[in-house]
Amino acid sequence: MLVRRDVLRASKAMQRRVTSNAKISISWNTLPVAALGERSLSGVRVRDVKSGAERTIAASGLFYAIGHLPNTAFLAGQLALDDAGYVVTTPGSTVTSVEGVFACGDVQDRKYRQAVTAAGSGCMAALEATHYLEDLESR
Repeated sequence: MLVRRDVLRASKAMQRRVTSNAKISISWNTLPVAALGERSLSGVRVRDVKSGAERTIAASGLFYAIGHLPNTAFLAGQLALDDAGYVVTTPGSTVTSVEGVFACGDVQDRKYRQAVTAAGSGCMAALEATHYLEDLESR
């Protein structure tokens, strides 16, 4: 989990859930710089906001959530973004301008931006990614 600051601003209950989960490691004062990979995500290049040092974190999935503005500038030039910075998807789907890349939740939902709709579109993205991978295997 990347956190831009040295503190979490979520509710105390949510903070406890994250910090007590052994499966979650937190990178404090860290911003994403680039999504890496050829045909699929292999990692995320990140920058320490205090030192400016960059490193790569191996990753095969990326879920981006931050406030009410889509913090998607690091995707510029990699995916189609609208004038407000939201990832453009095919209407009624999570399909983006890049084959095999799907967007859901707050980065593509400029109307509702709610956890419940993000969860639903996350499910849509997972199903579309599954179908995409199945189609790749059958080629």
